[in-house]
Amino acid sequence: MMIKKLSFCVVILSVLLMGCAEQAIKQVKPVLPTAIELSFKDFYKSPVGPMGLEPTQKLLSLKGKRVHLQGYMVVEEEPTPGLFMLTSLPVNIPEKEDGPSDNLPGATVFVHMPKADANKVLAHRTGLWDLEGTLELGGKEEANGRISYVRLLIDEEESVQPKK
Repeated sequence: MMIKKLSFCVVILSVLLMGCAEQAIKQVKPVLPTAIELSFKDFYKSPVGPMGLEPTQKLLSLKGKRVHLQGYMVVEEEPTPGLFMLTSLPVNIPEKEDGPSDNLPGATVFVHMPKADANKVLAHRTGLWDLEGTLELGGKEEANGRISYVRLLIDEEESVQPKK
């Protein structure tokens, strides 16, 4: 009788543990590949030649790969939902006054937020930002009317954090 009760308890405990393990597996986020460090100085060859800005071999080799980049969010008068720009130094662009004649550095990254946040305007925050996402290269007209060459596609909100 004691063995039957013990066996029954073992079966019940096993079922409960399996249920907990299954629930824990469902809650685990997928493991993202390790991001490769990228710096703004790695974007274009220096000095700038007669052909203008030329991407470095490092930038070209990281196309489609997950990268980690640190920079400053550009202050815009009229931010675009789901999109912001990142540069190596703090920049404020007065679009209404200067139009396309502004002081954006050549090495500017257009950061695309995750699909869940595509309609949200991200409030400007000062300081250095740590970003991780997939690097996309090539000329493209953005929703804000600018032409981008370097884009960072963020796949989850945790990948967009101000540096502490």
